Amino acid sequence: KDTVAIGGLTLTNFTFAEVDSTSGLKNWGSMPFDGVLGLGFQSISRSPGLTVMQALVQSGELEKPVFGFYLTRDAPGELVFGGVDPSHVASEFTWVDVVREGWWAVTLDSVKLGSILSVSSTPMAIVDSGTSMIAGPQREVDAIIAMIGAQTVQGMYVVGCDAQLPTLGFVFGGRDFNLSMQDLTVD
Repeated sequence: KDTVAIGGLTLTNFTFAEVDSTSGLKNWGSMPFDGVLGLGFQSISRSPGLTVMQALVQSGELEKPVFGFYLTRDAPGELVFGGVDPSHVASEFTWVDVVREGWWAVTLDSVKLGSILSVSSTPMAIVDSGTSMIAGPQREVDAIIAMIGAQTVQGMYVVGCDAQLPTLGFVFGGRDFNLSMQDLTVD
């Protein structure tokens, strides 16, 4: 047990788990960070007791029982507990219900590759801030990969830096969330 401080929030006498082996985490040694703050539900936690988010909500320190991320390529990112930073909000929020607790599993209406392909056989997506990877059912991934001409390199799909590719869109709550190929590039 220890005191956990995140910005101006403090949890005293908090029980947390320590990872003593990362051998099962692919490419962990090459990642630009040295830890993970799990924001999933208690049902998937490896630590006894409350999760950090549950404890923050229970403590009454949060204005609202929410958290928000601001992620960008050209500036530091931001994680806000208890709300969002309005200076980083680009449009109206689209709220979708969590359909299976454990992971942040939400209804996925469809996945689109520009205007040339739309697949909708996967009814659910997991929104996970703990990974920068996108995964899906092999059949659907294969269709998308074939359309963009990607090659497999060390278990990842790769396209040339100069490739002109359509957006990859995920539809949640009837709204398209499109990622450009620059958004999907890992430097």
